[in-house]
Amino acid sequence: MPGNIGRQTVTLLDAPLVAGDYNVEIRDWAHATETVVYGCTIDYAATTESKAAGDQTITTAELFMPRRAPRVSEWQRVRWDGRVWEVDGVPDDTQQSGRLSGQAVRLLEVAG
Repeated sequence: MPGNIGRQTVTLLDAPLVAGDYNVEIRDWAHATETVVYGCTIDYAATTESKAAGDQTITTAELFMPRRAPRVSEWQRVRWDGRVWEVDGVPDDTQQSGRLSGQAVRLLEVAG
């Protein structure tokens, strides 16, 4: 991972809200807008596997955005490493920590 610091690229996915059933707005991921962000640092954080009642894996990753990258919200998704990840919780705005710091984003993928 040290060789990849600030050298990775992710794609932010932002889906518009559309009218769903029962007057509920839902995200239309089929028509999501894509924003490519260069200069990121990202790495896998943890993986768990459950074999009770059905196989399921939960994988987490940590994404550190460059300072001037677009803001990430908890309603977006991130494409990285050939997979689409959910943003897990509200991203941490660490820009107050110094000139080079950007948002820290926890990513989550549940499969199975």
